[in-house]
Amino acid sequence: MYMKKRFSLGIVVLLSLGLALGGVIGCGAKTPAPTTPPAATENAKKEGPTIKISSKTFTEAALLGTLSLQYLKELGYPVENKMGLGELAVIRPALTSGQIDLYWEYTGTGVINLMEHAPVFEAEESYKLIKEWDAKNNIVWLDYAPLDDTYGIVVRGDVAEKYKLKTISDYVALANKGEGLKFIGFPEWEGRADGLPSFEKTYGFKMPKADYVNVAMGLNYETLAAKKGDLALAFTTEPRIITDKLVMLVDDKKAFPVYNAAPVVRKEIVDKYPTLAADLKKLSSLLDTKTITELNMQADVEKKSVEEVSTTFLKSKGLIK
Repeated sequence: MYMKKRFSLGIVVLLSLGLALGGVIGCGAKTPAPTTPPAATENAKKEGPTIKISSKTFTEAALLGTLSLQYLKELGYPVENKMGLGELAVIRPALTSGQIDLYWEYTGTGVINLMEHAPVFEAEESYKLIKEWDAKNNIVWLDYAPLDDTYGIVVRGDVAEKYKLKTISDYVALANKGEGLKFIGFPEWEGRADGLPSFEKTYGFKMPKADYVNVAMGLNYETLAAKKGDLALAFTTEPRIITDKLVMLVDDKKAFPVYNAAPVVRKEIVDKYPTLAADLKKLSSLLDTKTITELNMQADVEKKSVEEVSTTFLKSKGLIK
């Protein structure tokens, strides 16, 4: 099309100049070939407002934020690093006020803490509830990742083998028989709506007081390692589940609410970048519970920087070069 336009304009000029130019043309002069413009690439710089990406302060949150930052930058989005802003009481107002544009939140946190709704135990139901509720705040919950950072019950390997424990129901059966396995929990968990009361109700038993060992949050693994307990309350994506070779019991009756992680974005940004949701889904779909636990381990146990862990993962999945 470019050459055709040039040729048509040339005819007009040639006719007005007359025969004097005819000899030049007859001598074989040629119109220079136009320079072919570079092909548009998938990662061409995108025009629009800078996306201010943030995170909470703990390792997993920092990883999710950094993965998004590095990936979107590779795709040509203008981004700004606002990592480690703070926990819910700080980062949520920052999002709604426009101080930041994107961070990762957990569906369970949205349902329970923001909506003040009863705990939800199905991933899709939890996601739809908070997504619809937050729409009125001009906040968009993009597709959630398979990872579920919720409560879980871990058992020392020797205890699991001795009693053939695979599910929480297996443990409850032993507790009801008076086996006396020591359960390590946190004081905060005893009174939470999604804590011990919900756990007991779902599994239809009462935790024997003599079996319950209360420790400060974070000391559960040390207490297990010292064999001062047999089972412990834990979070499903903690790296010490791997390093301490613990067995995570299957929550076969769904006592623990779902906490799937999802990118949460201001609607204005989503509207400005129609490809953002699909692009981030390519990332979030790769992040299941096992994967994020391994990434947490690389940062917390192997002491690699969050940036290094993120870069290595994205390169291994072909998301950045």
